[in-house]
Amino acid sequence: MLKLMFFIDGTWLYSNQQHLTEAFGQNFVIDYGKLPKVLANAIEQETGVGCDVVRTMLFGSNAIHYQMVDEHLVERRRDFFELLREEFHFEVEVYPIDYRGRRLRRKDRDQFDDFEPTEKCVDIALASQMLYFSAIPNAFDIAVIVAGDKDFIPAIQAVRKLGKRIVIASIKKSCPAEFRDRKDAQKLRDFDLIWLDDILDRLELKIEMRRLECRSPFHKGDKMVYSDAFIRKGRKFYCPSCIEEYNRLKERDVNEFVADGMLEHIEGMPDSGQILTGFIKRLHREKFYGFIQTTAGDFFFHLSDLTSMDFQDLEVGMRVRFEVIIAPDPSSSEKPNGKATRVELETELDSYES
Repeated sequence: MLKLMFFIDGTWLYSNQQHLTEAFGQNFVIDYGKLPKVLANAIEQETGVGCDVVRTMLFGSNAIHYQMVDEHLVERRRDFFELLREEFHFEVEVYPIDYRGRRLRRKDRDQFDDFEPTEKCVDIALASQMLYFSAIPNAFDIAVIVAGDKDFIPAIQAVRKLGKRIVIASIKKSCPAEFRDRKDAQKLRDFDLIWLDDILDRLELKIEMRRLECRSPFHKGDKMVYSDAFIRKGRKFYCPSCIEEYNRLKERDVNEFVADGMLEHIEGMPDSGQILTGFIKRLHREKFYGFIQTTAGDFFFHLSDLTSMDFQDLEVGMRVRFEVIIAPDPSSSEKPNGKATRVELETELDSYES
């Protein structure tokens, strides 16, 4: 039995989704739960030996210190990483990209602003982890690298010198010549390169229509609706019309306490993505939002920021854990509150461990 360890350049794979859609001929979404299994099966067919996936690691980045109007883009990426951890047990390492109060998309920023966000640490983190586990006896037999960046060449060569074998999986329109070279002049792999483009039928996320109960308090009519939505473990289902209503109310309520324009980082305040705990300070039940009190200040949260509990079940004084989106601004008399997301009840075990 061959032991496989996966090292996935998440930023590269996420950014090249359009090439896979083009190759597929219609809308295409990767089923990340299938990805290691499908690639392991391809290796089994080539080697004639059974394979065991011992670990799957993905490396990516997300924005910090961005304008609030772009929160939905950051939240979408954050949800993606959380999905990989919770549903598929990936080990995910995420590194921040500091936007210094600017919009995320270049077209949304001032045309005279020459600022360019820079992703740091992702490639180095992948290479470092791959070398680290290569140096541990019997940690794995084959490193499966899902990437398309020639910067990994020195790390790949070093891993092979340590006696480990290499499989590279890439995308035809985003793959350096060194990876695709049939003669393998750089000595980068021990097997044929696997093209994701050629196995899309096995990687496609397929969800069948089924009848689900909408758990939204805004829902009107029969709560049982047909949907092909992907429902994560322990999460509630909300129909599309209720999600649209959530987003409308959330945008309205967020604007009540977050000023438009530049978001400045305050020294000593928690960063975006940091996990904090606190107590429910007050609840506005008619508008479905509330505030959490912490030692760093108060944080606003909305109904749609809850993970696995109902808003009506919340009570003032409950201890919760949450992720920071924006730190509080104690210098502001009008907009002093921070913004929280992924709010969940803190268990006794969580309290003990903290």
